[in-house]
Order: sequence, then structure tokens, then C-alpha cells
Amino acid sequence: MSATLLEHAAAAIRSGQSVCLVTVVETSGSTPRKAGAKMLVFADGRTEGTIGGGLVERVMVAQAAEVLAAGTPRLVTHTLQGESAESSEMICGGEMRIYLEPYGRGRHLYIFGGGHCGLALAPVAARVGFAVHVLDDRPEVVTRERFPMAASLTHGTYADIAGRIKLRPDAYLVIMTESHRGDAAVLANVITREYVYLGMMASTRKRTQTFTALQAQGISEELLARVHSPIGLPIDSETPEEIAVSITAELIQVARAHEHECASSA
Repeated sequence: MSATLLEHAAAAIRSGQSVCLVTVVETSGSTPRKAGAKMLVFADGRTEGTIGGGLVERVMVAQAAEVLAAGTPRLVTHTLQGESAESSEMICGGEMRIYLEPYGRGRHLYIFGGGHCGLALAPVAARVGFAVHVLDDRPEVVTRERFPMAASLTHGTYADIAGRIKLRPDAYLVIMTESHRGDAAVLANVITREYVYLGMMASTRKRTQTFTALQAQGISEELLARVHSPIGLPIDSETPEEIAVSITAELIQVARAHEHECASSA
């Protein structure tokens, strides 16, 4: 790895971000880059370095998001049939074997609700190193066009997707659906699970109504007391973008405390 790529990777890891190292390990036929070419893919989709540009890099950025989400390396083979190497005049017909390695501590943020605030939160959280997963009951909301940085996109009824999702122990969950019913459905299905952070965006009235409904379903006060609501650091935020900054700041604060606790107990 070049000194520049190494420095960028080290800086990302020191700041708590995760990064994927993408390395061409073997080639055959005509390919834009040969074995040894490397690039870094960050959690928000940014890249450093190149393995040849074009479709192969777009595919590997998407694969890197999956690798960062899973936390496990992957070896893939990419065939460049009919693809342009450096220009439209040079058509490749080769094959590249590429190894993707995740580095850094994983921070997985599950955003339930892809509306205005979810749309603002996702890129900010991804930029500081969270692998972002967006879940909504509207298929037209959870699209790659709206959330290009997302590690995963899921749609379905909130009760269903919250009930069947497999959460990692390092999960951070933010509930910001468009309705009281959606909030309650998600909260009821995740509150007993293992997580680092669970927050619900709500007014005092909405929080009281939601918590009262959940207590009537048998959810204990002790579990409800673990829920951050309202969410975000108190910076008097108003717009979705300001709210995103506030929530991300609180996520960083909680993540740092959790990571320090894990390091001291190791």
C-alpha cells in the first residue's frame, strides 16, 4: 500500500471509522490495472486510490459497503466483458480477482424512517464512520438514488422488518418513522435486543403516548428508561440538517464512551 493510502486508512481507523481495503490480487487478459493495485472505500462511499475506474470500481464500492456491514473479508472475481479500460476506444475482455478487507471498529446505524430527517442523517453519520442501514415501510423511499451511502436498504411493515432484522451487538438504532404506530411497532420489536444505543425522535407528548402504549403491552419501565428520547445533543436544532448534526454528535459521544469501556475491560 502506498504511504498516502496507508496514512488515510490509519487516520480513518484512529477516528473510529471503518474502511475497506480493495486489492487486485490476480488478473488475466486485458485489464485496466494489474495485481497490486489498491483503493480504499470508506463507510460513506468515498474512495482513495484506484483499481481501474469504470464499472469495476462502482461494483467494488457496492461490494465494499457489504463487506463493511458484515465485518468479514471477501474474494471476488470480476469479468470485464465489453468494458472500457482507459477510454471508449479500448475494450477489455479480461478478468480480475479482487480481495476486500474491512478494517476499523464497526459502528452500525439502523435508521427506521427514511423521511426528511432520515435522509439528512444518513450521509452525516456515514461520513463519520457509521455503516448506515435504512429501513422504511415505503419502497419508494428506500432507494439507492436517495441513499447511495447506505450499506443496506430494507422496506416492509415496521413490525415485520424490526422483528426479523438481525442486529449486531454494536448496533445503534434511531427511530424516526412518520407515525406513532410506526415508532411503537419498531420500539416493541427492538427494545429487548442487544444494542449500544436506541433513540426515538419524538415530542414529549408523542413519547408519552408511545411509552404508555408499550407499557400496556408489558414493556417494563426499566427497558423504556434506556431509550434516548428526545434524541440528539441540545443545540436548539430545527431543520432536518441541524437535527442530523445533533443526533450524529450524540451517537459519537455514546460510541466513544462505549469503545473506551470495551478497551478498558479487554
